Amino acid sequence: MEREAQGLPALCSNTKLQEAAQRHSDDQATNNFMDHTGSDGSSMSQRVTDAGYNWRGVAENVAAGQVDVDEVMDAWMNSEGHRHNILGEYTMLGTAYAYTSDGLYNHFWTQDFGRSDTEQCDDGSTPADSTSSSDQTQNFQPASSNSSGSEDNVMTAPNRRESRGTSSASTTTLPVLLVGMINAVLFLA
Repeated sequence: MEREAQGLPALCSNTKLQEAAQRHSDDQATNNFMDHTGSDGSSMSQRVTDAGYNWRGVAENVAAGQVDVDEVMDAWMNSEGHRHNILGEYTMLGTAYAYTSDGLYNHFWTQDFGRSDTEQCDDGSTPADSTSSSDQTQNFQPASSNSSGSEDNVMTAPNRRESRGTSSASTTTLPVLLVGMINAVLFLA
């Protein structure tokens, strides 16, 4: 829906990305943390590779604390980095959710995005090519922030972009209700 509103092709579902995302959401719920690095030290790209996905580019959004899909999507779309992943030049998606009653956040969400020259959609089709550009993401007008929820679990999270062998980081205070982080591995030529 968010991509369609920007004139972008829909992402197709990929079981391997789904497996990587579920592994990470389950890990975060079981061990009561939120980060792109798993409790076993795994990175997003390692989890995606371990799931057997042959990627050219991957990215990940994680969040904790939002109680439903609408709330987490509103939070991600109101964050520039998360929105960039959702509207980015990816063609496939795996999403996951895990719940625990014994934690600070209780609800853990993961989106793993991928682009591949060899992987297929779950329905066997070849994914549509994304035509995303920086202008399309810059022109996006985020929805107004929802301030009716609790501010107790708002946190500061690093927005990180990686390519193989390099990384950069900056710390950003994310909007109310957003407890999330971004991670992306840049496309390999």
